This record gives sequence, C-alpha cells and structure tokens, in this order.
Amino acid sequence: MYQDHFGLNALPFAETSRPDAPVSLPSREAARRRLRYGLEQGRGPVLLFGPPGSGKTVVASTLARELGGRSVLLSYPAMPAPELLAFLADELDGLERASSATAPGLHATLRRLRGQLAGPSRRGRPTLLIVDEAHLIDDPATFEALRLLQNLNPGTAPDLGLMIVGAPELLLRLPPGLADRLTARYALGPLSESESASYVVGRLEAVGADRPLFDPDQLAALHLMADGLPRRLNRLADLALLIAFAEGLPRPDARCLEVASREASPDLLAA
Repeated sequence: MYQDHFGLNALPFAETSRPDAPVSLPSREAARRRLRYGLEQGRGPVLLFGPPGSGKTVVASTLARELGGRSVLLSYPAMPAPELLAFLADELDGLERASSATAPGLHATLRRLRGQLAGPSRRGRPTLLIVDEAHLIDDPATFEALRLLQNLNPGTAPDLGLMIVGAPELLLRLPPGLADRLTARYALGPLSESESASYVVGRLEAVGADRPLFDPDQLAALHLMADGLPRRLNRLADLALLIAFAEGLPRPDARCLEVASREASPDLLAA
C-alpha cells in the first residue's frame, strides 16, 4: 500500500519470518553458531527458547537453510505420538494425509522412517526436524517419541537432526530423558538497542530504501516501545509508515510513532 510512496519495492515489515533475507544481528548469529555446533558436532538434539515475538522461528529457519539438507517444520506439535511420527513420514514422502485417515501403527511408521532417513544420513546430510511451539506439548509420550527418533539406528550417529523450539516454559515440560541429551541450548532474548536499529534499517534496505525513514531518536523510541522484540518492531514500524503515508508525510514523525504505539497496544483492545 505505502511502498510506492516511500520508494520501496515491497512491504518491509509485513512478514514476521524472512529466512531468505535475514538481517545479520550479533545475538542471532551467536544462536545459530551454537545450535549448528550442537547439530553437526554434538550429533544430538538442540533447544532454542525465548519469549513470543523474539524471532525463534526465523533463527531456526535460517539455520536450516545454512545447513543445506532437507528440513521439516512441525509448527503444531501438540498431537499424539503416533500421529506426529506419521506426519513426519508423510512430509518426508511429500504426502498430505486426509483428515479422516487413520495413522498407521507405530511399528510400521518407525520402519518407514528408518528407511526414509538412512539415505540422507549416509550422504552426510541428515534430515532436520524443527519442532516449533514445543511448549504446547502436554503429553509425555510425544516427547518420548522425539527422543526415540534419535535411536532409530542404535550405535551410529542420529539419522535425524532435532531442533526443539518454544517459549521459556518449555524448560519445565522437557522430560529429563530428552533434556539430558541436549548438545546445545540457547536462550533467545530481546534485541539490544543497536540491534533493533540495525534490524529496522536492514529490513528497509532489503526492500530498496535509499534514504533514512527513521532517525536515530525514532529508532531508539521504537526499541523501547517494542521491548526489543522483532515481532513488535515489525508491527510498530509498519504502522508508523502507514500513518505517515495516510497523512502525506515524506517520512514518519514523532506523532506517527506515538499513534502507532497506541494502536499497537493491547490496552486499546480492552478499552
């Protein structure tokens, strides 16, 4: 809507996940390096946790692209263990399970998965399973199924890389049998003020911005309003640009940021 007004070739903050064009940020680079070491050298499951909106899915997706092998994203893992394993097997086969279809027996699914995963592993590119929103899992059997996936071929390195992603309460749900096998864990916190500024500027530059649309004071204000969380930065910066466009301004001013902050506040919905 407003991209032509500001000379942009796309909406800079419309998407919360851009693994194909990430902004390089020190804390996020550190997260990817640590998790990558755990997956490639430790050969065990890794854990990424942090508050909602901190960019966990972006970090996980970007790391998957860096590793270069095949990856499967499980974005709703709160399902019984047989269904979770059947979903993974279907994803690896490129199939879509009909809603009325019954999941096959656990033994048959495990045999199928063993065959699907062995080939890529022998070629040195194990499949990566990203279990997102893992804090929603409330059945211990589901966690046990994830642990058993690391044991499909006993005595060898796991054929399946496992990245568990979720909110901080995940630490209380993770059973000891799986927690003890973690080879890396990373707590993803809010961005620093300098990272927030780099993030906003980087997202604008990625869509062709050839002039600053937020000055340093405004970038600092956005950081405080968003508590350093990328998802909130996206929302606030997007609203500020939209308000400036609606009022015919060449760039957002202080009032645009104030209005954006009020409109993005959850208190507005409660009023």
